[in-house]
Amino acid sequence: MNDDDKFFFDLKGFVHLKGVLSQEEVDRCNAAIDAHADRFFQTERTLEGDSKVLGGANKQKWMEGMLEWERPHCEPFRDLLVHAVIQPYLNELLGGGYRLDHGPLLIAMDKGDGGHFLHGGGVERQDFSQTYTFKYGQMFCGLTAVEFQLADEGPGDGGLAVIPGSHKANYPLPEKLSLYEKHREYVKEIHSQAGDAIIFTEALTHGTLVWQGEHQRRTLIYKYSPSFQAHAPGYHQTQVPDYILDMSDEERAMLS
Repeated sequence: MNDDDKFFFDLKGFVHLKGVLSQEEVDRCNAAIDAHADRFFQTERTLEGDSKVLGGANKQKWMEGMLEWERPHCEPFRDLLVHAVIQPYLNELLGGGYRLDHGPLLIAMDKGDGGHFLHGGGVERQDFSQTYTFKYGQMFCGLTAVEFQLADEGPGDGGLAVIPGSHKANYPLPEKLSLYEKHREYVKEIHSQAGDAIIFTEALTHGTLVWQGEHQRRTLIYKYSPSFQAHAPGYHQTQVPDYILDMSDEERAMLS
């Protein structure tokens, strides 16, 4: 993570890395997902909250459990768990010994599928696992997300949206802004291409806009925590205990 990356992450709360995945890596992930299409499910949560503009004709489609799939379908997702381009960023933001807190989660959206209200923000909270701070010349992040894009997200498509700099906010997020009903000029859509990765602190205000693209949105999310804390404790030991025996030492270390 070079000095420019550090400056802009501290300033904005996220970094957009272009071309992290090769076309082959994107294709392997998508092929494995297609082979397990029967495992898509619609979340029961009302992700749009009370928003009058973020609801859609249908809910998002989610998929989990990729790390425990049979070989070779699990392999591209395990590779991303310890991706060489991503590791230096997580070492800087989370410190050595960071771990996968939970995920990966695939979010797929077809045209008209509903979004997710804007949430997060730097205001102090009791849940320290999602905070961001800067001390002694060093950034310190709690829960941190890495989104790998498996499809393009262009202007007007919808998808990932953030409020740059909100990880340092000292006041609560205005309700109408959270619902995307007012103050939209402060919200930035992250336009990206398949193979890009976006790393952001969970303290950053972020959400999802209604999908308007003609193609299916696919974004793959891994969430990491520092070694000394957990947002979703025991996620991998208690829910998926067997498949980790088939992982490399480096991959397994992410789950400990």
